[in-house]
Amino acid sequence: MLTWAREQIGYSLEQAAEAIGISANLLAAAESKDDEHRLTLAQLRKAAEAYGTPFGYFYLSEAPHDDKYLPVPDYRMDPNLIGVDHPRLHLEIKKIRSRREIFIDIVQNLGHELPSFRQINGQSASETAKLARNRLGVTQELVGDLSFGQAYSFWKSRIENDGALVYESQYIPKASGVIGAALSYDLFPVILVGRGAEINVRKLFTLLHEYAHLLVGESALNDARAQMVRDHNSAPLRLEAFCNQVAAEILVPPSDIRIADYHGLDPVESMERLAHTFKVTYTTAAVCLQRMGIIDDRELAGLLQLRRDVHKAKAKKTQGDTRIPRENIMRLDLGRPMFDAVLTAYSDGLLDVFDASTILNLRVKKIDKLVSATQ
Repeated sequence: MLTWAREQIGYSLEQAAEAIGISANLLAAAESKDDEHRLTLAQLRKAAEAYGTPFGYFYLSEAPHDDKYLPVPDYRMDPNLIGVDHPRLHLEIKKIRSRREIFIDIVQNLGHELPSFRQINGQSASETAKLARNRLGVTQELVGDLSFGQAYSFWKSRIENDGALVYESQYIPKASGVIGAALSYDLFPVILVGRGAEINVRKLFTLLHEYAHLLVGESALNDARAQMVRDHNSAPLRLEAFCNQVAAEILVPPSDIRIADYHGLDPVESMERLAHTFKVTYTTAAVCLQRMGIIDDRELAGLLQLRRDVHKAKAKKTQGDTRIPRENIMRLDLGRPMFDAVLTAYSDGLLDVFDASTILNLRVKKIDKLVSATQ
C-alpha cells in the first residue's frame, strides 16, 4: 500500500522520502515489508498527507481499483509544457475527487435529492450553447445588470445550480500549465479552476470551457493555449474547438449582437464595447469579435498582445496581497454547495464541530460563528 500510494501521486522514492521527512533507505525498506524498518504512526500520517491518501488505506489488504483513480485526459496544447505528471497536480486532482465523495455522502445523509447531470449530445456547438444558456436561466437583461466583478460569481452560481461542483485551487503547479480541468460524472461532475494573478483574467472563460466539457461528458486537463484552439484536424483539436465555441457563445450569444453597433469603431473600441455589454474580459471579447468577423486575425493578434502588455504592467504595479477572510477563500476552494452542506450537516447534528472544522479547513471557533450568521 505504501508503494501504491506513492506511485499514485507520482513521487519518486527520493521525493516521497523528503516529503515525509525520512531517508530514502528507510522508505525503501518499509515498502519492501522489512519488519525491522516499519514506519511509525507519525510517519504514516505524514505519508498520508504527502500522498493525499486516507490514512486507513495503509491497512487495506490490496489497493482499491475504481474510476476514482483513472487519469484525466490531457488536452494541453502548448508543446513547451512539462509536468502533467507533477505530484502536486496529482494531489489536486485527488483532492477534488475526495471532496466530491465527501459532498455526496453529506447530501445523502441530509436526505436531499441527488440529481443526475444532464449532458447535451449530438448537437452543434451553437445549438449546445443555446440550450445550455437557456438551461442556466441566463438572459441578457440579467447579465447587463452585473458589474465586471460580479460576472464570475454569477456564472459559477448558475453552473453549481445545474448540478456541477466548482472547486478552485491556487496550488496547481505552474510547470504543468494547467489552468482548468473537468471531471465528468453522471452525478455531480467537477470543474477545477486555477486561481492566481496570472490566470485570474482567464477564470470566467475557463469556467465555461470546462462546463462545455461536462456538457459533452468529456473529462480533460486544459492549458491556456487549448482555449484558443479553432482548428479541426485532429480529435483533440476538434473537441477543444467545440468547447471553445460553446463557451464563447454561452457568454456572448451571436444572436444578441447587433453588428451595426460596431460599424465605425476601431478594434480597441469594439473590444471594450463588447466586454462591457456582456461582462466578459477584454481577451474573451476580442476572440468573440474575430469569430463573428468584426475584426480579422491580424487585429485579433494585436488586441491579444495589447492585453498581455497591460497585464504585465499591472503585475509590476501590484504590491502585496489583499487580505481576504479565510472563510471566503474556503468558499471559493470548496464551492458554495459543499460549504453550505457542511454547515447544514453540523447545524443538524450530522457532523460534530471538529469534523466540520476539518472539512472546511477552518478553526473550530469559526464554525459556530458561520452557522449563527446564516440563521
